[in-house]
Amino acid sequence: MEPDMQTEFVAARERFRYATPDDLPAIVGMLQEEAVGRWLFFLPAPVAALEAYLGPLIEAQGRELGEGSLPAGATFVVEDLEGGFLGMAAALGVDGSPGGFEIGYQLAEASWGRGVGTRSARFVAAWAVYLQQAYRLEASLLAGNEASRKILSGVGLVEEGRRPGYRLKDGVRHTQLLYGAVIDEALRARLAPDARQAGLLT
Repeated sequence: MEPDMQTEFVAARERFRYATPDDLPAIVGMLQEEAVGRWLFFLPAPVAALEAYLGPLIEAQGRELGEGSLPAGATFVVEDLEGGFLGMAAALGVDGSPGGFEIGYQLAEASWGRGVGTRSARFVAAWAVYLQQAYRLEASLLAGNEASRKILSGVGLVEEGRRPGYRLKDGVRHTQLLYGAVIDEALRARLAPDARQAGLLT
């Protein structure tokens, strides 16, 4: 089976597989964790709202995979090699930016501090670059989220801008940081080991 037809990708320490509707309860449950929501502008949110947003994304990629097509954007479940749920990661197309992909990752608190976020971000970046031939990558975060800032910098993204007071969370205005990069040979080379390890690049 060709890499772009796989439904899961196994790296050295995690398994990344396309999320299915059966994964929705675990994903939504993880997003209900107070610690997980601290730096996510859209949390806390009702279960119904999260299901209404994530459900159609997951169903759409399932239809594309069922037709033998590479999803235009992907939401992955992140698991340990024994199948234990760690979180989710995604690379979604950016409206109005052909070849642009926004990457993101949300992890259960129990999986923090083990490098899972770093490896998840690098995996979805490699997926976008090597399977989707992405032109650029981008991500956003709230100012003060140093863990994610370091992860995105490690992927090869750079700060492209700031939006002071852009996000309102729990009645408080937060500055949004914008990170991104146009894909060049240096960035492809940076992500090549991750792509090769997960079977995205042979």
